[in-house]
Amino acid sequence: MSTIPVAEIAAISTLLPISILAVRGRLERTALGWLLLAAAVIGGSIPALAELQGGWRAGLSASLHVTAAACLIVFAATSVQNAATLRLAALVGPYMILLILLGGIARAFETEPPLAAPPGAWFAGHVLLAIGAYAALTLAALAACGVLLLERAFKARVQGWAPQVLPPLDQTEALQNLLLKLAAILLLMALATGAANEFLAAGQALEFSHKVLLSFLGFAVVLVLLVLHHRTGLRGRRAARWLLTGYLLVTLAYPGVKFVREILMG
Repeated sequence: MSTIPVAEIAAISTLLPISILAVRGRLERTALGWLLLAAAVIGGSIPALAELQGGWRAGLSASLHVTAAACLIVFAATSVQNAATLRLAALVGPYMILLILLGGIARAFETEPPLAAPPGAWFAGHVLLAIGAYAALTLAALAACGVLLLERAFKARVQGWAPQVLPPLDQTEALQNLLLKLAAILLLMALATGAANEFLAAGQALEFSHKVLLSFLGFAVVLVLLVLHHRTGLRGRRAARWLLTGYLLVTLAYPGVKFVREILMG
């Protein structure tokens, strides 16, 4: 297995400081905090930029690195508008490091670089929407993990790590719902542009595949969760589990299918 490239080392080096401070509960909305966040976004995007030098390549390594970059951009934008979001870096930072490491491992298993994707406005729009949807859903899933950790601490009546580090439960749930709505809108648009691109390329709306089926199932779970939250006020642990189920389905459709094709069958 080859060593991790310089781009991934640089990305991890910029993500470690903000992750360590957040995990220790010392990351604040100060000049230092914003500087570390900016460094994490820029540094965490380096592997994605390196992957995209020759155009979009639909490989597992590129998908993981681009997902990490998109998540960091969405997280930074949300942190500017929502004061509580920055504290969620205790979960976001380590997960982004994991994605970048997995991207490096996936590249080591590549027998040959994936072919560049065909150009086209519909395809480019579909890719951007799909990446944005998966990034927003990933952050919503991390917020759901925060909800589960906070509820477990409250149920055990202990002042553990989660209540001291993560945003308050009500703010974490509000952030989860906000990101989930954004993911649902982008995912719907991604499915629509994907169908349009397939129609323009092959003359049919959608070709039935594991990716398409899992994507629609994931979107259905997200949509049901939003409807239940609106009509019945579903929240807390049950809502978090619904969200994580939808995230699992979309993950199986996006990097999961690539993992099976490139690693298990490659």
